[in-house]
Amino acid sequence: MPTTTDLEGGQLLSQLNRHVFMVMLHVSWPKMTYQIADAIVEIDKGGDKTEVEEQFRTHPQWQLMPEHWRKRLVNLEGRARTLLSSSSIQFATRGVSVLPVTRATDVFSGLRMLREEMLSYRDDFVKEYDTILASLRVELGKELYEEAARKLPSSENVRDKFGLVWAIMPTGGRAEITEEQFLTLEGAVDPDSRAYEILQQLRASQNANTVTDDEAEDLIREARDQMARFTQDMLNDMAREPRQMLMDASDNLMEALRDPSRTIRNGTIEQVRRAFEMVEGFSFLASPQLLEQINRCREGLGNVTPQMLNSDAEIGARLAAGLQGVREEAADAQASTEAVRRFRGVKIRKRKKEAATT
Repeated sequence: MPTTTDLEGGQLLSQLNRHVFMVMLHVSWPKMTYQIADAIVEIDKGGDKTEVEEQFRTHPQWQLMPEHWRKRLVNLEGRARTLLSSSSIQFATRGVSVLPVTRATDVFSGLRMLREEMLSYRDDFVKEYDTILASLRVELGKELYEEAARKLPSSENVRDKFGLVWAIMPTGGRAEITEEQFLTLEGAVDPDSRAYEILQQLRASQNANTVTDDEAEDLIREARDQMARFTQDMLNDMAREPRQMLMDASDNLMEALRDPSRTIRNGTIEQVRRAFEMVEGFSFLASPQLLEQINRCREGLGNVTPQMLNSDAEIGARLAAGLQGVREEAADAQASTEAVRRFRGVKIRKRKKEAATT
């Protein structure tokens, strides 16, 4: 890693590529929820009905998905998103997760298993779809059903509405992205999201060598500047957010340990363990002191159970002392800033206190 010059632009992105993936997850299934055209909303007050004008209300929607199917698919989508988010930082854009390379194998393996489950749900739903439509036809009646069913997928096309896919968005290096890959990535994110905007910036930056028009070159330069800012923001988030997660988890458990009336639960302990893993996933932006404190505290945490903490004050006191050390290191804003500067290759001046003792 360079130690005397500041990493910028493509160099910094390439350096990040060694440690993280930018992952976009797209989960799709037929929601069967559509706006009701020409709907009228009325308020009934003692038999007198007053229409609510359109500018003062939202648009009513058809809710046509059977409840048991909706619950199953919402649950699966939630598990997929939680699997990714629990090991990554959600960078200030909808649908983009910064995932440490060290956690990628477990996360992608889990997503593959969930994709198989989604495909199983799809096959069962497709078999049941005609029966679902027949039930809706009976429950709604012919006239309403014909109105509601206009946007429903056909029996032949409903299979294509299911999907659980993820894309790794390149963040640097020399490899170019093909137009087909760009289209795949664009299809995986919301066109109104920041992720979509970033893709367009990458496309523009990649094609910069074919642009000769002065105005277009200015736009490319602006896109590159935006990408540089985006990279720096992402780097700052990777240094800050795992620390914040660790501080929150430590505070939560320490407060529980100090309050005799509070029952400590397994989720409170697991929150700390997950925070340890998150910081270690982004260890390239963590100080050696913080990682050392985590290792010490993990030894104390060991196989501690809620029952042990709720019944043995001495165990709780030792754990609280370890957590306090972790918390203090995680809260060190200067250490966080120095970690980012060190990663970028900026030479770090010794702190005055350290310099005085050497």
